[in-house]
Amino acid sequence: MIESDGLLLHITEDEKFIDYVIDVFESVYPNRNVYFVALKENEDDLKLVHSKHPNIVKGRIDSEEFKDLIKSINRFKGVIIHNLITEFKQEVILDASPDVYFHWMAWGADLYSIPVLSRNVILAETQKFLNSCRSHKERLAGDMYNNYPAIFNLLYPFFYAEKSPLLIRMRCYRKIRSVSTVTPIEYSFVKKYISHKIKYLPFKYITIDQFYSENEADVCTDNNFLIGNSATYENNHIDTFLLLQRCDLEDKLLYCPLSYGDKKYREFVVSKGHELFGKKFVPLTEFLPLKDYNTFLLTCGNLIMNNIRQQGMGNVIMSLWKGARVFINEKSPIYLYMKEEGVLLYKLSDLENMSLLPDFETLAKHNRPILENLYNRNRVLNETSDLIKQIVNSKIA
Repeated sequence: MIESDGLLLHITEDEKFIDYVIDVFESVYPNRNVYFVALKENEDDLKLVHSKHPNIVKGRIDSEEFKDLIKSINRFKGVIIHNLITEFKQEVILDASPDVYFHWMAWGADLYSIPVLSRNVILAETQKFLNSCRSHKERLAGDMYNNYPAIFNLLYPFFYAEKSPLLIRMRCYRKIRSVSTVTPIEYSFVKKYISHKIKYLPFKYITIDQFYSENEADVCTDNNFLIGNSATYENNHIDTFLLLQRCDLEDKLLYCPLSYGDKKYREFVVSKGHELFGKKFVPLTEFLPLKDYNTFLLTCGNLIMNNIRQQGMGNVIMSLWKGARVFINEKSPIYLYMKEEGVLLYKLSDLENMSLLPDFETLAKHNRPILENLYNRNRVLNETSDLIKQIVNSKIA
């Protein structure tokens, strides 16, 4: 039984799925959550979080609002860190007393920043561009980070006059009591490479009802391609483009979501896409509201995710639901997880045999019951309720 006075503190950024987080937590644990949403530098208000819940505290990380929350952190039964990659959250963890319960919502980049996992997630052609943007010192530091982390930790202070970010994160991990990962497979990474003492508590950042259409029979209508989910190197766009050059694209359009990520990389992807595919290449550089994006996805019967790390799970689930042919790098945890669950999806090599693959209706009919079982709202709410009980009723050793 959950204690009635057990407040939870959420610390997060201004991101598009935080409204969903608030909705889910308030559905099972109403008015006992406080949400600190950090404002981006040079911005005075939230852009992506639209919820008007009275327990949202917005401010910069040097604001009095944030300082007051952290001063009183011991009054919370637990602190939920959404994405551990940002430095201010790491400082909160390191500065807190040992009896504060920290739960880590791992998004992706924060987990895959571990050297053994960050190694080899960027493919050859994309890596060439990344190398061209880095100085010799940065390339050397990157190689050392991935391959010789202990030496990296020792030498970093001499090069940059500050503590190694890897060493700081490793210290944070020691104070984490539990974690939620996007796929269960990723929890095996946590146990193997971080600590087997961190407990796994499921949480899903998506439910099927978020993209139900008014007509449940709706499936994809066109054979256009959707490539990746953001302007980040791990999408391996250039390697994907070269792979697509070997395919018969006919009159299909190639849509490429690039609304967030690295600006310089975005510009390069746009330039290369136009160079290789001309008018067939359509970069999506503006953020689309979820309803509009759902409608747009019906025109994309093929999704390509050439990510080796877990990324873009929302895109994958929405596309599968609509009957799209989803092609994923077979090393991706998403590919492995979906295959384990019986979802029908494809390796990148299957692009060469697209004409032999099932139609949209057949794929939707096969995949929807599986996705409904995994991501229905009742299941997500029950898992969230269990997560809260574990945190609120925990005893810190």
